[in-house]
Amino acid sequence: MSPSGIRWNSMIRSRLSAMRLEVILVIGLVLRESLSFWTGHPYDSEVWIRNAVYVSRGISPYSFMDPIPGLSFAFLNQTLPSVGYPPLWSLLLAGLYRLFAILPTDNRFVFYFLLKQPPILGDVFLGYAAYRAVLRWGGPAESARKVLVFWMLFPYPILISAVWGQFDALVSFVWIASLLMIRPLRRSALEGLAILLKLFPLIFVPYYIIRDRGTTKLRQIVTLGIPAAFTAASFLLGGWGIDPFQGTLVYGARGVPLGMTILGVVFSPDLLSIFPGIEPAFAVVGWLWVPAVVVAGILAARRFSRETPQGLVQAMLFVTVVFFLFRSQVYEQYLLYLLPPLLLDVTLWHPERAGLFRVTWILGLGYLLFNNDFLLRFVIPVFPAAEQYSYALDNNSAFGPMRGIVLMVLAVSFAIHLVQLGFVLMDERRNPKPWFVRAVQWLAGAKRAAEEVGGPRAGDSPR
Repeated sequence: MSPSGIRWNSMIRSRLSAMRLEVILVIGLVLRESLSFWTGHPYDSEVWIRNAVYVSRGISPYSFMDPIPGLSFAFLNQTLPSVGYPPLWSLLLAGLYRLFAILPTDNRFVFYFLLKQPPILGDVFLGYAAYRAVLRWGGPAESARKVLVFWMLFPYPILISAVWGQFDALVSFVWIASLLMIRPLRRSALEGLAILLKLFPLIFVPYYIIRDRGTTKLRQIVTLGIPAAFTAASFLLGGWGIDPFQGTLVYGARGVPLGMTILGVVFSPDLLSIFPGIEPAFAVVGWLWVPAVVVAGILAARRFSRETPQGLVQAMLFVTVVFFLFRSQVYEQYLLYLLPPLLLDVTLWHPERAGLFRVTWILGLGYLLFNNDFLLRFVIPVFPAAEQYSYALDNNSAFGPMRGIVLMVLAVSFAIHLVQLGFVLMDERRNPKPWFVRAVQWLAGAKRAAEEVGGPRAGDSPR
């Protein structure tokens, strides 16, 4: 960003910080709503659409589903599998479709707008939860407002929630809110609700079991009992078959080698075509994250304070980093579980780690842009021809091979960055300057040294 751009950005944030809290939240909400109804990831949005309609008719969300006339995207005219989450999200979608059905309009963009409300509201509430966390954990009011303003204007969660339409911000909000609870049962209830939305917060259960003392360990019965009981009741009352759900759970737990992960590179089609013998190893490697988060929970419980918010946040960060390193499937939206606690850590306890925070979201944003043809895919709802342009760009142009290489480089870079972040979390004495920044500075210094050793070149005039 140019110096003038940085000044304007700083000026905007400074003026927003001086506004009332409600005004800041409304500005963040309006910004997101303005991007909501005409954008969306075409495949994920299509799955939400079909899920909403089918479940509202009493059909299991774990069925194969056909297109919905008047709502589905024309180019996705084949049968698609449904969601890989617990049933609460599908029931929320069904409720939104029932609401749409009673409105005096059948405009599909109104329905798209409704589908975006849980992710958008979750993202705004996530920013507010971060604001409350700074105040609750001893930060000054000025820092809390800066965190809120930053999140309301932060491009990364806006793209994930308001443009893409993924609801991870909602899950992250419930999870962060659970960390603010003092009473164990309230914390467990919110943790259980977060797991009921998406299984990601399950990775922290081993840490809590090791960290908690005495009868407090039993609160994990509540944490796990809420999603288990709700899911069982949904299947019983809905009359849904259990077999598709079991397959969904296994598939979701093992994952596939995709996204911002080193395993996605090792088991990518390009490398498998050269080394086909490694493919069977994925049957084991795909489950490595399970023992990894257990070991991470043990290390975190031993390394970080059990009595302070700082120790809790550090532990959450460390377990998340280890999960990302050993998980075979890490999508861009998963960063919404890493960035909020990392932002809190930088704001409250370790401002010297700001560079690590910046590199984290910059790598994620770079991956998101290249993976989605620089956001071209996200305008397909309002501009259907963008699908053809996106396909041609990926398959019939030089951009396609370059895109694949860049995504691999970004995935490897992200893994390297996570390794440094894990080391810094475990040892505060380590230099927190990002390795990539140090590498660039070293190269620049080496270049200057080479120029000085080489002396003036022929034809250079004295100054």
